[in-house]
Amino acid sequence: MNKIFIIFLIIGFYSCGEKQESEKNSESIIIEKAVSQTNGFDLMENFQENQTEFKTDTIRLSDNSANGSGLIFYQSEKNEYLVFDFMVYNDNGIKNYTYWTDKKLNFKFIKQAMYGYKKENTFERYVTYNEILVKVFDSNKNEITDIKFVEKTKSELESFFKDNSSEIDFE
Repeated sequence: MNKIFIIFLIIGFYSCGEKQESEKNSESIIIEKAVSQTNGFDLMENFQENQTEFKTDTIRLSDNSANGSGLIFYQSEKNEYLVFDFMVYNDNGIKNYTYWTDKKLNFKFIKQAMYGYKKENTFERYVTYNEILVKVFDSNKNEITDIKFVEKTKSELESFFKDNSSEIDFE
């Protein structure tokens, strides 16, 4: 009877050790994923803190050149992302589209803002990209979960970028 009890104790200790090792491995995977994925807002903050490290090019937008609309393109050897800051002036105010991309122009984060001449025309919106999901946030950084709105916003912002940067050489 004592031998059976000892065997159960050994098996119990062994299985607890395996479970603890398994939990340690899963913890490190979760931490690594959290570190490797930024939420986009980190890119915006990093850019604001390190903007002086970037060289800039200013490009007039051909369709909007008469009213001063343009693009400021930011790049840095120290940072793994590019920033495209579009300013478009229209009758309602200033539309500002800021895109953070990797060096291959894959979107990472977008800030869309409308600074209207009337207060009711003013808003900000944020779009975050990761490997499997696109999320849209309002000006208070609350997630917008309406799938149709998210898809429409994503499509409009990506089309704007494509239409206004297709003829520009960023080298």
